[in-house]
Amino acid sequence: MYHISDIKKFLRCERLYCYGKDENNAFKPYLRSDENVIDLLKVYLGIGECYEGVRNDQTDRFLSQINDHEWFIHPRFMDGQMRANVPFMHKKGDSFDLYFIYYGTQVRELDTLTYRICLKMLKKLGLKIDEIYLIRLNGDYVNQGKLEPEKLFLCENMYGRRRIKDIVEEVDVDYEAYIEKMNSFDPEANPPKKTRYCKLNGICQYYKQCFPNEEEEADDSILTLVSSQYKNRMYESGVRHLKDVDPSLLEGNRVQYAQVMASRNGGVFIDRYPLAAWLDKISKRPISFIDFEWDRYLIPTYEKMRPMDVVCFEFALYYIDENGHMEHRTFVGTGDCRREFVEALIEYLPKEGPILAYNAIGAECLRLQELAQIFPEYGEELQKIIARFYDLAIPFTEGLVYDVRMKGNYSLKQLVDICSDYSYKDLDIYDGMEAVFSWRDIEKTDPDQGNKIVENLKEYCSLDAYGLFLVYKWLIKLMLES
Repeated sequence: MYHISDIKKFLRCERLYCYGKDENNAFKPYLRSDENVIDLLKVYLGIGECYEGVRNDQTDRFLSQINDHEWFIHPRFMDGQMRANVPFMHKKGDSFDLYFIYYGTQVRELDTLTYRICLKMLKKLGLKIDEIYLIRLNGDYVNQGKLEPEKLFLCENMYGRRRIKDIVEEVDVDYEAYIEKMNSFDPEANPPKKTRYCKLNGICQYYKQCFPNEEEEADDSILTLVSSQYKNRMYESGVRHLKDVDPSLLEGNRVQYAQVMASRNGGVFIDRYPLAAWLDKISKRPISFIDFEWDRYLIPTYEKMRPMDVVCFEFALYYIDENGHMEHRTFVGTGDCRREFVEALIEYLPKEGPILAYNAIGAECLRLQELAQIFPEYGEELQKIIARFYDLAIPFTEGLVYDVRMKGNYSLKQLVDICSDYSYKDLDIYDGMEAVFSWRDIEKTDPDQGNKIVENLKEYCSLDAYGLFLVYKWLIKLMLES
C-alpha cells in the first residue's frame, strides 16, 4: 500500500524512497504543538457530532456513513494500491468541500500533488467536490492569556487571485504510473546521480550508500566547492582538486576564491588585513562566548506568543575577564521559562565587552529582539546586549579564512573538529534538534531522568559555547603564524 508521502519521496529521489521504505523511524516533529490541532480546528469550524476516521480504515467504512454526517475528519479511502485521507470534508447537499491544513502563517507553495491525488480518488469514488479550502495559522494572532481558536486560524479558497480548486484541476496526476515506477525501480540497476537534495540541509543519511568511494576524495576535492552549480560537471570531466578549477565555471564569490587559494597554498587561505581588522574589533576584555537553544511552537501556547514563535530554554556562557580568567555559566529552564532566561542572561553576562556567537544576527540577536518585545521592562538592557554581539561565522562566510579540512562546510561543529580534539560524537546529545527533542521530554519523565537530560543539555550547549572560544583562539593562532 502506498501513501502520498511515498510518491513525494520517490519524486525527490528514487533511491531515498527505496532505502527508507522498510525503516520504521518514529516521526519527531520540528514544530512543537502541545495542543491538538484537530481539536482546535473543530472549534474554529464549529464542528460538533461528526465522523472521525482511524488508522487502517477501509473505504467502505467511510462510504457506509456518508449520509449520516455533515462533517468528516480524516476520512480514509483507497484506490488500488493508493491510500489517502483528507483532514476535513464538509457535506453540503450532494457535494463536498475539502479542507486541507497548512502548518504555517504564510502559504509559500500549494501542495498541489496531495490535493490532486485526493481529488482524483474522491471523484473515482463518485463524490462531487465543490470547493477546496486551505486553513493556515493567523500570523497576527497573539495569545492574550487564553487560546482563541476562532481567531487563531484563517481559511481561504483562493491562492493569490485564483481559486484553489481551479489550480488543482488544471493538471491531471497519474498516481498509478508513479506506483508502477516505484514497484519496478531497482537501485542496483540504476547508478546514483548527485542532485541538490544529496546535501540539502545536511547530508542525506543514505549518501554513503550511494557514493561509497567519496570518502577517498581529498579534502580539497572539487566536490567541496560551495554555491557551485557546475562542480559535478567539472568532476565528471576529470577535475578532482579545487586548485584545478575551470575559472569560467566559477560563480566568483569570495568563499570560492578562498577555497581555490587554500588548495593552491598548501591547505589554508587567510585574507590577512580584513581578518586582522575584524579580530581587532573584539580584542577588548571581558570577552564572552555564548550559545542559545530554543524550541519553536506551532501553536502559541503561552501568553504574548504568536504562531511559530520560539521559547529560549537554554544558554551556555564562557567569558574571559580582564585578568585572563575564564568563567562558565549555564541556564536550563522548563515550560514557559522566557522571563527566567532573560533574567539569568542579564545576571550572568559581563556588563561590557564583546559577545561572540555563531550566526549571531539571525539567531541569538533575533531571539533577544523578540524577548525585548515580550518583556519591555528589560528592553533597554537587552538592546545594549544586542549591540555588543559579533558573529564568529563572518570570517568564514566572507571568505577571510578557509582550511581545506572544512570540506566546504563552515558549521561550528566542523570548525571545532578541525581546531581541537573535542568531538560532539562523544556526547549523549549531539546536535540542536536532538537537544530540542530531549528538552521536550524533561517534564514527561521522572525527576532522575529529567535531571540527567538537563545535564546532557548543559554538556552539549557548553561545548557549543566553548567551541566558539576554540575557534576564536584558532583564528588568532592562524593570524600570528601568517
